Amino acid sequence: MLHHIPKAMIVLAAVLASIGSAPTSAHDVVVGQAWSRATPKGAKVAGGYLAIENRGAAPDRLLSASSAAAAAVEIHRMTMQDGIMTMRPIEDGLPIPQDQTVTLAPGGDHIMFVGLAAPFEEGQRIPVALRFERAGRMDVDFEVGPVGAKGPRLQIASRVPTAVAVPAIKAAPADEPFFTHICGTQVMADVTITPGRHGPVEILVKLEDGDEKPLSVDALSVTLSNPEKNVPPLAATAERVSSDTWKVRTTAATEGRWSLSLGIDLKRGERIDMAAPILIE
Repeated sequence: MLHHIPKAMIVLAAVLASIGSAPTSAHDVVVGQAWSRATPKGAKVAGGYLAIENRGAAPDRLLSASSAAAAAVEIHRMTMQDGIMTMRPIEDGLPIPQDQTVTLAPGGDHIMFVGLAAPFEEGQRIPVALRFERAGRMDVDFEVGPVGAKGPRLQIASRVPTAVAVPAIKAAPADEPFFTHICGTQVMADVTITPGRHGPVEILVKLEDGDEKPLSVDALSVTLSNPEKNVPPLAATAERVSSDTWKVRTTAATEGRWSLSLGIDLKRGERIDMAAPILIE
């Protein structure tokens, strides 16, 4: 009977049974610890993180992902190129080597939810379909933690599935801001562009350090470029709003996919450059 089992063993078994979201497996691939963060109102994007273990003798590849919670779900790679931290979609899929675990985490490779149907709220579970080259389709729930979450929460596993109602995606108003989150190893930036359409825009940048605490820097510059439409780079020096927040007014001359670059002068004399794609309507 249960009362003959030491209480410490019961607690330990419960913890080991469920760290992060319950693992999902198909063939030799096991996916676990899938999580995201709550997003501010008006956010258009959110990051997703998880661990993918390949227990098989052959490599696999994460080809794509989709969810009713976003217009698109992309697999993003963080790379350093010419001293600039860039975030780009992985076009040919994410390799999962045999007998290894690939972890997608803040500051590194990650899942990006683009065009959110609604802000992610703490405690919500976001259903996502992952498609692998060998393992096929796997349905995984991403648990949403608080805004400053650093990893998945401990939770007691349940055999009872919980349905999550995901609102239908609606067309965004023309004057609604565009929001993106740029992750780096030392600096992270929340970027809001108002309005999210071409013409005069105001760009608000809120900076955090690697521990997601407010970051004060000496100076910040913002550069917009669109080589696809022959628009030369437009660079502007940002104005400090508070210790960790900056703003700049500039012009996005045409709609389409732009590149936004941040030049950040840290207090210790070090400069960090980061870049990410943005969508201007």
